[in-house]
Amino acid sequence: MNHTNPLRNYALSRYTIERLKVIKEKLNEDIIHADSLWQIIAGKKEEETQENMEDTLNESNEECYDISTKTLDQFSSTQFYFTQLDKHFSRNTEQKYVPKLDITECLCEGLESPNGKLDINHLESLTDIELVEVVCDLEKKLSILGVYNLCCSMNNMALEQRIKYAAIFHRHLLLPKIIALEEPSRLLLSVLTECAQKFPDDIQKLIFVPLLNVDLKDTTIIEAIVNTFEPKRYAVLIVEYLSNVKELKSWHLAFLHNLISVKTDTATNDKIIALLYGKALDFAKDKNFGKLVLSFIKVNINFSKEQKCLLEEIANANQTFFRRPIQNILKAT
Repeated sequence: MNHTNPLRNYALSRYTIERLKVIKEKLNEDIIHADSLWQIIAGKKEEETQENMEDTLNESNEECYDISTKTLDQFSSTQFYFTQLDKHFSRNTEQKYVPKLDITECLCEGLESPNGKLDINHLESLTDIELVEVVCDLEKKLSILGVYNLCCSMNNMALEQRIKYAAIFHRHLLLPKIIALEEPSRLLLSVLTECAQKFPDDIQKLIFVPLLNVDLKDTTIIEAIVNTFEPKRYAVLIVEYLSNVKELKSWHLAFLHNLISVKTDTATNDKIIALLYGKALDFAKDKNFGKLVLSFIKVNINFSKEQKCLLEEIANANQTFFRRPIQNILKAT
């Protein structure tokens, strides 16, 4: 009789195999009480297994029917154990047998479906170091759809879960994905706008500030985030910007135009003018730069003599059609 592997057409995940190992160890203690077909997994000799299997079949059937029935019985028997939850093991006990690679695969599979969600249960038993490793691996595997579903899941997390996981997912997964974008993504744009509405402090600290010194290829997300913030937060964002930015970048101009729409104090104005002055020659032909300077002096009219002198030098260096309006306002103040 030709005995072939009845599971040859099935592919089991590592998670399932690890669970089977646990079950196997328990069955080894008293294999006689288990289904005889499990002796295949227990490692019994082929001859013994065959005898036990044949005892359970109808001896009056023909040999070909006998083989077919045995195969079906094997599937039925093993399927029972594959699909049953082991009530004797807690979730944490099961989790310790699952490699981090399998956890990443499970999370990825759960997030990549159209209505995917993040299964927090896979993360509960991980240490902080293991959690970071899993999230970094997940960042390499997730598509834009998966990131979208992840953000939706974080938006609906309980407070305790968000405190525990949000910072790690933002720093090690969401931030790299935003930096890597080369063109606008409607999915990320919509979900991050929702994030900024629900959790503005997290987005300010974990997304806005870290992106300031990056050379972004696509800036639509950070611009949308700033536009989503309430105007009363702009003064705080300006301070954050001036405290963290190393130099004025051309892509900063778009969102800075919104931030400077609020009046700032003298000390803050000193820092803004110094930043503008440092790039006056580099951005002399940039219309957005000229527009930013004009908007800034319109909102903050009362400048000190030193501030006004620096602004006049910025205006003189400007080579756009904003130069004349800037000079006229400065002369009138």
